[in-house]
Amino acid sequence: SPKFGAVLSATPLGVLGGVSTALFGMIGVLGARIWIEGRADFSNPINLLVTASALVIGIADYSWTKGSYTFTGIVNATLVAVIGYQVLHALAKTKK
Repeated sequence: SPKFGAVLSATPLGVLGGVSTALFGMIGVLGARIWIEGRADFSNPINLLVTASALVIGIADYSWTKGSYTFTGIVNATLVAVIGYQVLHALAKTKK
Protein backbone atom coordinates (compact mmCIF):
# COMPACT_ATOMS: atom_id res chain seq x y z
CA SER A 1 0.00 0.00 0.00
CA PRO A 2 1.16 3.59 -0.52
CA LYS A 3 1.21 4.31 3.23
CA PHE A 4 3.54 1.37 3.90
CA GLY A 5 5.86 2.56 1.13
CA ALA A 6 5.87 6.05 2.62
CA VAL A 7 6.80 4.68 6.04
CA LEU A 8 9.65 2.64 4.54
CA SER A 9 11.00 5.56 2.54
CA ALA A 10 10.89 7.79 5.64
CA THR A 11 12.79 5.25 7.77
CA PRO A 12 16.52 6.06 8.12
CA LEU A 13 18.89 3.62 6.40
CA GLY A 14 20.64 2.82 9.69
CA VAL A 15 17.36 1.64 11.20
CA LEU A 16 16.56 -0.50 8.15
CA GLY A 17 20.08 -1.96 8.29
CA GLY A 18 19.70 -2.82 11.97
CA VAL A 19 16.31 -4.42 11.44
CA SER A 20 17.63 -6.39 8.45
CA THR A 21 20.63 -7.59 10.45
CA ALA A 22 18.40 -8.78 13.29
CA LEU A 23 15.98 -10.46 10.88
CA PHE A 24 18.64 -12.38 8.95
CA GLY A 25 20.44 -13.27 12.17
CA MET A 26 17.24 -14.76 13.58
CA ILE A 27 16.67 -16.74 10.38
CA GLY A 28 20.22 -18.12 10.66
CA VAL A 29 19.78 -19.09 14.30
CA LEU A 30 16.46 -20.79 13.52
CA GLY A 31 18.26 -22.82 10.85
CA ALA A 32 20.90 -23.85 13.38
CA ARG A 33 18.13 -24.80 15.81
CA ILE A 34 16.62 -27.10 13.18
CA TRP A 35 20.01 -28.81 12.78
CA ILE A 36 20.33 -29.22 16.54
CA GLU A 37 16.83 -30.62 16.94
CA GLY A 38 17.41 -32.93 13.97
CA ARG A 39 20.67 -34.08 15.58
CA ALA A 40 22.75 -33.27 12.50
CA ASP A 41 26.08 -35.09 12.74
CA PHE A 42 28.74 -32.45 12.13
CA SER A 43 31.45 -34.79 13.39
CA ASN A 44 31.13 -36.39 9.94
CA PRO A 45 33.53 -34.46 7.64
CA ILE A 46 31.16 -34.83 4.67
CA ASN A 47 28.30 -33.15 6.52
CA LEU A 48 30.60 -30.43 7.84
CA LEU A 49 32.21 -29.67 4.46
CA VAL A 50 28.93 -29.58 2.56
CA THR A 51 27.20 -27.42 5.17
CA ALA A 52 30.11 -24.99 5.50
CA SER A 53 30.50 -24.65 1.73
CA ALA A 54 26.79 -24.09 1.15
CA LEU A 55 26.59 -21.51 3.95
CA VAL A 56 29.54 -19.49 2.65
CA ILE A 57 28.32 -19.61 -0.95
CA GLY A 58 24.82 -18.55 0.09
CA ILE A 59 25.90 -15.79 2.47
CA ALA A 60 28.57 -14.39 0.14
CA ASP A 61 26.07 -14.59 -2.74
CA TYR A 62 28.50 -16.25 -5.15
CA SER A 63 26.90 -15.83 -8.56
CA TRP A 64 27.60 -17.67 -11.78
CA THR A 65 26.50 -16.61 -15.26
CA LYS A 66 26.19 -19.03 -18.16
CA GLY A 67 24.89 -17.41 -21.32
CA SER A 68 21.72 -15.53 -20.49
CA TYR A 69 21.23 -17.37 -17.19
CA THR A 70 22.52 -16.08 -13.86
CA PHE A 71 22.64 -18.44 -10.91
CA THR A 72 22.58 -16.49 -7.65
CA GLY A 73 24.11 -17.46 -4.32
CA ILE A 74 21.03 -19.24 -3.01
CA VAL A 75 20.80 -21.39 -6.15
CA ASN A 76 24.50 -22.25 -6.08
CA ALA A 77 24.39 -22.98 -2.34
CA THR A 78 21.45 -25.33 -2.88
CA LEU A 79 23.25 -27.11 -5.72
CA VAL A 80 26.39 -27.51 -3.60
CA ALA A 81 24.36 -28.87 -0.70
CA VAL A 82 22.33 -31.36 -2.73
CA ILE A 83 24.87 -32.47 -5.33
CA GLY A 84 27.96 -32.05 -3.16
CA TYR A 85 26.61 -34.32 -0.45
CA GLN A 86 25.73 -37.04 -2.95
CA VAL A 87 29.11 -36.87 -4.69
CA LEU A 88 31.15 -36.86 -1.48
CA HIS A 89 29.04 -39.65 0.02
CA ALA A 90 29.56 -41.78 -3.12
CA LEU A 91 33.31 -41.11 -3.07
CA ALA A 92 33.50 -42.09 0.60
CA LYS A 93 31.76 -45.40 -0.17
CA THR A 94 34.30 -46.25 -2.87
CA LYS A 95 37.19 -45.75 -0.41
CA LYS A 96 35.79 -48.24 2.12
